[in-house]
Amino acid sequence: MAVRFRVAYQGTRYHGFQRQSGSVPTVQGVLEAVLTELLGPGRVRAASRTDAGVHAQGQVAVWTGENPIPLDRFADVINRRLPGDIWIDRPQPVDPRWNPRRQAVAKAYSYRLWVSPEPCPVTWRPFVWVVEGRPNWAVLEAAARAFEGEHDFWAFRSEGSSAKTTVRRVLVSRWEREADGAIWRYRVVANGFLYHMVRKMVGAQVRAALAGDWTPIRTALADPRAGKMRELAPAEGLVLDWVRMRGEPEDAQDLDLGVGR
Repeated sequence: MAVRFRVAYQGTRYHGFQRQSGSVPTVQGVLEAVLTELLGPGRVRAASRTDAGVHAQGQVAVWTGENPIPLDRFADVINRRLPGDIWIDRPQPVDPRWNPRRQAVAKAYSYRLWVSPEPCPVTWRPFVWVVEGRPNWAVLEAAARAFEGEHDFWAFRSEGSSAKTTVRRVLVSRWEREADGAIWRYRVVANGFLYHMVRKMVGAQVRAALAGDWTPIRTALADPRAGKMRELAPAEGLVLDWVRMRGEPEDAQDLDLGVGR
């Protein structure tokens, strides 16, 4: 049997989750190196390909290979060998044919902006986009709500995706304040995301909120082929919060966008 588990990581020093050619560090590469050294030949696959610098709290992955370690000890044994910026938990057995990308039915991301006039603390800098100027909160809220529902997100993706369709259904899209208003957090849940889709959505919203006008977003949703949205929010503010798999119940936290799947 294969082993499915949840992965959390700080993406700052990694070139994304997926293994790449050459010697650049990736989360998949580190996981496979540790698991292979300990258990023998095998492969790690994940539900989502996060970009370089993007973080995760609820990535879902599977190890397909031998595993003599009892599942109640699996996470502890592996975590002792992983670097401090990668952590696994919730191991469970699955069929070796189980594919997390094909089984994912919903994903939740969050993105944080630092909007305070005060300097951003050093401990927060790897996890936020420090925005110059004060975005208009009402514009952000209105633009975020416009993304909800089923739309063609062609204008909100970067080239390089192999997706067969650019239509996605956004279940929830909203902003909230944190840290006494110094941080504004965007949360979004959808049945799937295109390459750079969340970062382009955030970039477009921030530009609109700084300009006080979200007409470009309305136009892009109404007529996607009219032109691409060019703003790409920095990777460091983005976190993959959770992934829901086929057959799993839809929890209340899904629509509340809580973390902890």
